[in-house]
Amino acid sequence: MMEGGIRVKRLWIALWIAALIGVPAASAFAEENGGAAPVSDEASYFRNIDLFVSGTEGYHTFRIPSVLTTAAGTLLAFAEGRVNGASDTGDIDLVLKRSFDGGRTWQPLQLVCDAGPDTCGNPTPVQDETTGRIWLFMTRNYGEDTIAEINAGTSRGVRTIWSAYSDDEGATWSEPVDRFSEVQRPDTRWDATGPGIGIQLRHGPARGRLVIPAIGRNLQSDDHGATWYESGRLPGGLNEATVVELTDGTLMRNDRLSANQHLKRRAVSTSSDQGATWSGIEYVDALIDPICEASIVRYRPSDNAEGDRTLLFANPAHTERRENMTVRISYDDGLTWAVAKTAYKGPSAYSSLTVQPDGNVSLLFEGGEYTPYDKIMFATFNLAWFQTPEADLDRLVFSDGSLTPAFRGDVEAYTLALYRGTDRVTITPVASDNAVEISIDGTPASSGVPRTIDLNNAETIEVETRLGERTRSYAIALDRTRAAPELLTHWSFDGADENGIPDETGRGHVGILNGGAHIRPGMDGDALYLDGRRAYAEISNAEELHPGKENFTYSVWVNPDALVQQRHLLYWYGSNGKVPQWWFSVERNGAVRMNMYGLPADREIGVATAPGLVKPGQWTHLAAVRDDSVNKIYVNGELSATSVKYDGEAMDLTNRTVPPLVGFDKGVAANRDWLGYMDELRIYKHALNDADVRKLYWHGDRTKPTTAAAASPGEPNGASGWYTSDVTVTLSAADDLSGVARTEYRVNGGSWTAYAGPVLLAEEGEHTLEYRSEDAAGNVEEARSMAVRIDKTAPALRVSANPSELWAPNGELTPIRTEVEAEDDASGIERIVLDSIQVDDDGGSSPGVESREEDIEDAEFGADDREFSLRAERNGDGAGRTYTIKYMATDRAGHVAEATVEVFVTHDRSPSSTNGKE
Repeated sequence: MMEGGIRVKRLWIALWIAALIGVPAASAFAEENGGAAPVSDEASYFRNIDLFVSGTEGYHTFRIPSVLTTAAGTLLAFAEGRVNGASDTGDIDLVLKRSFDGGRTWQPLQLVCDAGPDTCGNPTPVQDETTGRIWLFMTRNYGEDTIAEINAGTSRGVRTIWSAYSDDEGATWSEPVDRFSEVQRPDTRWDATGPGIGIQLRHGPARGRLVIPAIGRNLQSDDHGATWYESGRLPGGLNEATVVELTDGTLMRNDRLSANQHLKRRAVSTSSDQGATWSGIEYVDALIDPICEASIVRYRPSDNAEGDRTLLFANPAHTERRENMTVRISYDDGLTWAVAKTAYKGPSAYSSLTVQPDGNVSLLFEGGEYTPYDKIMFATFNLAWFQTPEADLDRLVFSDGSLTPAFRGDVEAYTLALYRGTDRVTITPVASDNAVEISIDGTPASSGVPRTIDLNNAETIEVETRLGERTRSYAIALDRTRAAPELLTHWSFDGADENGIPDETGRGHVGILNGGAHIRPGMDGDALYLDGRRAYAEISNAEELHPGKENFTYSVWVNPDALVQQRHLLYWYGSNGKVPQWWFSVERNGAVRMNMYGLPADREIGVATAPGLVKPGQWTHLAAVRDDSVNKIYVNGELSATSVKYDGEAMDLTNRTVPPLVGFDKGVAANRDWLGYMDELRIYKHALNDADVRKLYWHGDRTKPTTAAAASPGEPNGASGWYTSDVTVTLSAADDLSGVARTEYRVNGGSWTAYAGPVLLAEEGEHTLEYRSEDAAGNVEEARSMAVRIDKTAPALRVSANPSELWAPNGELTPIRTEVEAEDDASGIERIVLDSIQVDDDGGSSPGVESREEDIEDAEFGADDREFSLRAERNGDGAGRTYTIKYMATDRAGHVAEATVEVFVTHDRSPSSTNGKE
């Protein structure tokens, strides 16, 4: 008891240290400024490590993370250790790792609960701050019982809730105790605690109560764990649960949906009477969810003196797939979620949050390179990390090879596996943030623009990104040791007849049509059609198609008529039962599945994609790949699912009892045959790499890309389609199938140039900009063109008059002929007009004849008039009269120039009477 009190005091000291470094100030700022917290002066910190790795430490898979920080600062990281497979049932233990230094180092794995061949899972711990005792709640069921059987009442038993405790920081644990009679109704069949963590209340008459979230209610103890009972019931339709206490003592539940799952949101319910009654469900739009467990935690205790209302929430922020593990902050007890930051961009699922005494936040979560269940990782970060933008790439695409791990953007070290002899590779970086600057091997690069690299003797490719002061370096190690795959079978189905399907490799793997299988027009030429009622094709001469322990690739285009059975088999090697075999199928929900059973492991490896990827009436490319220690499924050229890693030497598939069959169900029920079309079937020895699978998909691309050009200004800003300024042309290309590989342009028939950004046209004159694109399948678009005419300069205009002097001033009209010269090197002269003739008399001191309109005769203003008459007259004794004749010239772009010429009527011809003219 005394030791527990000392631990509590240490915790409060640490929390007050956290307060001194500015956490409450940030929350106060947030409350006064609409929930937006300022950027901390503290340096951004983020660290992520692998803590539990599937396939190690005696377990096939680790799942269901839970992490608790004790009052003394010890980190307890719990997980389910699944012995024989990834299934939710079977031989499952509860395991634990501990850290005494904030997660930098960890003690060896401990076994907390081992129920023999049965299931022990859903860890949900809580610490009693008064006694220091750590309670761990869990669930147990027979390993042979599935959730469907338990719910249906056909199982051997039901799922029960148990608890254990530790008084020594998790070093040892009591024997688990069955709590069924206390916290489960007699008719309960399926149940679950958390998973995650519990809390201890700090407000109201129930202060000190221990609370463990469970399906539909909380489990509570008011006597430090001696006895437990149920809270009031929540509304129905909820599943895996989390709970927090708000600053005013309100309890808030945040649950996964078991009903209304189409909403893809988190469900929130609150209790203002410490769990006795609960509000209705609110579906929080800000908290999108793919229907998965999530975690929520207070940043500081609910009774903190500063009223800090900060909550943290973590889940895979996606509506369709378990990926993009995201942490969110609320500064107002969960009313709004002001800030979100991705902690892991790849596949990810269950999570658990905890706050350490130094103010750092830790996240224990499931994730992996290809599936969310490859490992359980432990990330630690500070609040400044939330406010710091990352200089990440969204994608890094290579023309050849396979990248390991799958590119995520927040991982910096990769290996690109290439075939022997590869001497160049094209790399395309993609960044959705236009402010991210990119360089490849030190040379600036543009997002979405392919760059071809001559490899020579290079061992790495270096990609660097910069966003403000943040930089990220991606090191791509090159492995050019892999042998190119060997094509063993190729059925295009063109030329097939009643004698079978020819093997275009020449190896003699002819397809034998059975059960009404026949050839019909397909995707491009002919295709195989199977009616779903025992029609199939048998592959003859199958000796070299026995995969054994070696890699292989199976590739095919499919177009189902319908998906009506549990699954529809595309390919089955081996025979039915627990014998060496592998098969490939499309499930009724549109998912794609690959299963393998091998020896001497005597075990099954299964992997399936998300549903909906294959649709009836639509051609889809599928590939199944055995690649060393993983199985992969590609859909339309993209890696869509990967199995957990396995021991390849222990998975020998050799089975010579039955030939490989295409579209046929070898099972006892025989009701899962293929219904629809198949085309372009290929089987390879060796595993195809990512780029090769994409190219097989692109092989079905017969459509050329399309490129659009947009000029700025958007419309000619001069007359008659001419621009009067520089013009910038932006090209954008699209290709729905294989994607755009490159775009190029040329100006006025010059050399073709790779498009890397907007094209500036500044020279005056008429230009023809040609452009085209090529897609990754090699389809080249016919060149398109855009005419751009630029004239930025007004015409040159010169005018002279003959005669330029009228003598004598006798009042007679004198014919005048003007010569007008106009030039424009760009758009050319559109028109020339006589604009005006102005008369200026120097009247002198004596009255004389006044100027009149009749002094100008036969002048047609507004027309190109170059002959008219002017009167030789002047007024009084002034110096004389000046006629100013103005012409205007307009070019085709709308530029206007003007020029004048003067005709003089002098007073006399004495030197003093020349009107200032020589």
